Amino acid sequence: MPTIPVHDLPTTTVRVLDEDPELATPLGPEELESARRYALAEVVELPKGTHDPGVLFRGDGLLGLLVLEGVLIRRVAVADRHCGALVGPGALLRPWDDFGREAPLPLEVSWRVTQPARLARLDRRFLATIVRWPALIETFTSRAMERSHALTFNVAVHCLKHIHLRLLVLLWHLADQHGRVSPTGTHVPMALSHSDLAELVGAARPSVSLALKQLSDDGLVWRNEADGTWLLSNEPPAELRDMRSRSGDG
Repeated sequence: MPTIPVHDLPTTTVRVLDEDPELATPLGPEELESARRYALAEVVELPKGTHDPGVLFRGDGLLGLLVLEGVLIRRVAVADRHCGALVGPGALLRPWDDFGREAPLPLEVSWRVTQPARLARLDRRFLATIVRWPALIETFTSRAMERSHALTFNVAVHCLKHIHLRLLVLLWHLADQHGRVSPTGTHVPMALSHSDLAELVGAARPSVSLALKQLSDDGLVWRNEADGTWLLSNEPPAELRDMRSRSGDG
């Protein structure tokens, strides 16, 4: 699928701290009022599909992209194997930095939007503005570190032996980050297909479909067929609670 040039995409200008209030947590009331007024960024809307960010944002001199809405999957292919990492709201990205091209064993990296995304383009003017508030620099640095932790988590999920456990860990992790508790269960508001989940847990799609059916039969995971999102039981299964307990003890 060809990449749409950035100047042909819908854009708006937003107050970044209104879009992502958690970034402003360290600021006092007076600092916040001033920072939210001046910390502006252009937002690009990406439709569903595969995009080449190296072409899309080439030469723009960006500090990074802040995901405001939507879901993306970063796909890495090595030889004949591939895996994916999920990117959701709040993530700070520099997808045009493709270090795999210079690696001894080249990596192929692609980005796919699974739910229409809104990305704030944090350019050098934005950086020159937020340096007035050093606490904001710290929060943006923290967001960048969160990405490295997320990738480490992704590797850990792939190392789990059983596919059903990989799926449970992934979905409950997403529930912890983005979920909403309701009387019927914990809703994960991300439309992820069986193929998407297979990519994210490093397994074949047929095996993932079988594991999801068993989890559904056991009353642990259901898919909302109307919008493709997922519903989990209100409490994690015992094996996940045991894993959390052992992790805390360590």
